[in-house]
Amino acid sequence: MSKFIKSSYKIVGLVLFILIVSPPVWSYQEGQEIYTAVPGLIDLRSTFSDGSHSIEELVRMAQKRGFKAVFINDHDRIALSYGFPPFRNILRFKKEDPSIMTNGPKEFLSEISRISAQYPDMIIIPGCETSAYYYLTGSWLNNDITVHEYDRKILIMDLDNQDDYSSIPNLHNQMSLKYTRQHLPKTIIFLIPFVMGIMLFRWNGFFRLPGSALIIISLIVIIDSNPFRSSLFDQYNGDQGIAPYQELIDYVDQRGGVCFWNYPEQRSGIRSHETNLPPIFSPFLDVMGLSRSIEINVNTPPYPQVLFESQGYTGFAAIYGDNITATDPGREWDRVLTEYCKGKRKKAAWGISAADFHGDGRLGIKLGAFPTTFFVKELSKKGIMEAIKNGRMYCSRGDSDVWPCLNSFNIYGTDGQKAYMGDTVSTSSAPVIKFKIAYNTGISKHITVHLIRGGETIHTFKGDTPLDEEYVDTDAPLAEKTFYRLIDSRKHLTSNPIFVTYSPGR
Repeated sequence: MSKFIKSSYKIVGLVLFILIVSPPVWSYQEGQEIYTAVPGLIDLRSTFSDGSHSIEELVRMAQKRGFKAVFINDHDRIALSYGFPPFRNILRFKKEDPSIMTNGPKEFLSEISRISAQYPDMIIIPGCETSAYYYLTGSWLNNDITVHEYDRKILIMDLDNQDDYSSIPNLHNQMSLKYTRQHLPKTIIFLIPFVMGIMLFRWNGFFRLPGSALIIISLIVIIDSNPFRSSLFDQYNGDQGIAPYQELIDYVDQRGGVCFWNYPEQRSGIRSHETNLPPIFSPFLDVMGLSRSIEINVNTPPYPQVLFESQGYTGFAAIYGDNITATDPGREWDRVLTEYCKGKRKKAAWGISAADFHGDGRLGIKLGAFPTTFFVKELSKKGIMEAIKNGRMYCSRGDSDVWPCLNSFNIYGTDGQKAYMGDTVSTSSAPVIKFKIAYNTGISKHITVHLIRGGETIHTFKGDTPLDEEYVDTDAPLAEKTFYRLIDSRKHLTSNPIFVTYSPGR
């Protein structure tokens, strides 16, 4: 018995010795991953707006190419309107193309529900892409009308209520009482001449004519002022800054959805095209000797600055068809993440891949070229949305069949704490960064990967995939919340950040 006790003391002593002299950062155990990687596709258009494929065709193609989740983001409205003064809302030219609102959001959501039931192994998440605001300059008389900021697009996801689509605050949505109180003072003032007109009309003789005129003019002005608009803004008062977009972001947040700024550095926002005016204007135009068609200029320069001008959105398109600089070290994304670390923002901003997909093979791009991979606890819509809200995902760019995969990206701290993308961890030992990159088909390619901390590149890794790397950041800032993220040199792979506070001696 005494030998057993002595042996036990020796074993306990040896264990205590190892625990005391070994650095705590190396005491982690790999264990089993608690998340499942689910590849998905965001920003898909269907025949409900300007896409070439039905929702069922999109789902079937995505399933065949190995994807498990699809986000249908048809346009809520595709509309432009120019009003002729003085009654811009009555004497107006409006051009509108098919969108969700053409047949109504009820039909859109019903079709998604039907397809979801038909393909139970696929996760289909409804949403839309919206142009919250634009403003006009120039004149139809001078044939120099310019539409500004029309291509500032926001992706909306996970709205399941048809009324939520109908009431989206943009310039062309249905009548709403939400802003009537703000619009009403401009309308009430014209009730005075309306009442005066009624009084004059009730008198006999000469006064009936001016009374009738007052009634008619007042009614036209009241109708034209439209106190039941779905937005606080209109297109005739110039640049309103970030306010119309913040209004939209807040609206979606209140309804439990999420917002992503879409392609903030797109290069197709400056263009022009000719359009024919409606036949109703033809007699007037002929008398004036004016053309029945007008040239409309569209001017939307790249807008990465919106990432730090706005608040409360969930993220932005970090990879898409155009070259993007907002993800470069120290640029707009890092500025937003730094503000979050300093407590100046309530939410971090997450990156996604956005396809702007309209048709398979359009512009040489196939469905699946821009996957976003989610790390989920459960394979369901709830699991996907939980991942997207918490930043547990990464962005890729490929050719629909082959794309780079971030198989793992973790930061280990004291006693084996293991943080995933979107997580926050505190550690008393130097953070250990580990990641694995491979291609989904197993092919080997040379890759260069930059590790960014707090907006600066702190290390560059080069090698052939599969690339399995580890880095101990002994120079991490002390007692200061910072973030780490990965990006490859070609910008075909971008991780979301992990937040770390390193406090030695705690």
